[in-house]
Formats: sequence, C-alpha cells, structure tokens
Amino acid sequence: MPPFWIPLIWLLIAGGLLSLELAQPSFDGLMVAALAALLLSLLTALTPLPLLVQILLFLVLTVVGTIWLSRWSARRNPRPGQERQREDLAEVISAIPPGGEGRVRWHGQSWAASSLDLDQAISHGDQVLVVGRDGTQLQVIARFRP
Repeated sequence: MPPFWIPLIWLLIAGGLLSLELAQPSFDGLMVAALAALLLSLLTALTPLPLLVQILLFLVLTVVGTIWLSRWSARRNPRPGQERQREDLAEVISAIPPGGEGRVRWHGQSWAASSLDLDQAISHGDQVLVVGRDGTQLQVIARFRP
C-alpha cells in the first residue's frame, strides 16, 4: 500500500493547475496537465510507483495530451483564411468590364457586382473574390490564377 500522502500531492497539483487554468482562460496546456495529475493521483492511490516513473508519466501524459488536443482542434477549426477564401468566391454570370459592373452568383444568389480592377476584364464563368459590399452591390476582384 503506497503512502496516503502521495496521491494527495498529485491531487493538490491537479487542483492548483486547474485553478490557474480557470483564473486565466487562455489555453496554455494547463488543463491537460491537470488531467494528467488527476490520473496520477488515481494511479498512485491504487499502486506504488517510483517517483521517477510518476514524474516521467506526468510529463508524457501532458505532452501527448497537448499534442493530441492541438491536432484535434486544428482539424475541427480550419485556419480562418482558408475557410473565408472559399466563402468569398463568386462566379461571374455576366461579363464585367475593367472597373465596370456586372452580375455574379454568390452563395446561390445573383448579385450586382462592381470590379475594383481597372485593368482587367472579367469573363462569364470566371471566379472572382468578393472583397467588400456596398449596399446590395458586391465589390469584386479577379481571382489570381497560377
């Protein structure tokens, strides 16, 4: 039977880390570390573990948990630039002369559009980037094609 104070120390560490995380809500990995300390509190209450094993297990659980959480978060929340660029694309349904006006299909609806590009005409069927809106008229620029 392990000494009763070892699980209590890990429980206090978990509580302290959780308190820090709640006091400052920015993610610093403290929540994962608090969960690792809580798990170690449970493990040390059930079985005796050498101090070095406890510390290494705490570090491994914290690092692996933080890496997993950041990758999971990245998959759920794509970078804002990528998502926004897809949402801001429109298809030209009537040609737009340089600096002129025409019509585009944006989010399934037809919109009046004015080209902010004074040098390039935009053809029917091209994709444009919606960069602004003036009332019911979209402001667009030709999408760069590599």
